[in-house]
Amino acid sequence: MPDNRERDRKDHYLPRGFLKGFIDPANKDLAKPLWHFDLETTAWSRESPGSIGWERGMYDYHPGTNVLEHPDEVFERFEREFPLVREYLLRRNFKGWVKQHKHFLLEFAQMMRARSPLFLQQQTAQNENTRIMTVTSVGPGNQVGVDTTVPYPPPARFIRNRTITAMREEIKKGPDWMENFHWCLRYTRSVADPFVTGTQPIVVEGRYPNSNDAPVLEDALNDHNTIIWFPLCWQACLVGAVDRFDEGTAEAPPSLISHVRGMFRRPSAGYVISPIKIESF
Repeated sequence: MPDNRERDRKDHYLPRGFLKGFIDPANKDLAKPLWHFDLETTAWSRESPGSIGWERGMYDYHPGTNVLEHPDEVFERFEREFPLVREYLLRRNFKGWVKQHKHFLLEFAQMMRARSPLFLQQQTAQNENTRIMTVTSVGPGNQVGVDTTVPYPPPARFIRNRTITAMREEIKKGPDWMENFHWCLRYTRSVADPFVTGTQPIVVEGRYPNSNDAPVLEDALNDHNTIIWFPLCWQACLVGAVDRFDEGTAEAPPSLISHVRGMFRRPSAGYVISPIKIESF
């Protein structure tokens, strides 16, 4: 059926339920409880979970498109369940997360990666570089006639719809390649020394410097230097690597937390979200 959903909405690529995990408990009743650090201006400001992490019409199909399933339906389960899982893990001090919640957390990580501005930009560029021909006739013996012998760029409708469809398909793969990594969880007890998040909530570190700015590289995913960082909230961060970790769950030393914050500080554009104002930024 045609996509009749209201267009040009505030589509949140950082769900509000996810962002609420980065609020200092002392500020939970404030209208703007989050600290926002602009990477271009290096300025701090106070924000609410609803005022950041969104773009208008980000998940809109091209007008008039027939849609079997809208991205909202793909996101809904994760957005509903993630806050519940996070609160459960916090109450249990993260005990049992591997057996009970690892699969869901990796599914959620893939969802966050696929709905991000970076992934959509990558897919759009890939689709813009596609070349097509239009079939004009099918004759005897399945002989196909085409409109040209020189392939040409696809129309804007194709590019837009294929990009959104690719996002949905990526999410439906579940953990996919992330299952090939070993995962641990590192946590902090002090909001004065927190994990943070940002425009791109999952960062990749390794010897392939462009792996976070291009489609996932097969080489990077098999390299023993590659590390994936995904803060779940200010208290905890999932860490993925090719090699097995000595400890599955452990308190993070200040040096590791500082290092992770530095990874989110690395890009030249975008922002970082924190429960506190970090003076060292």
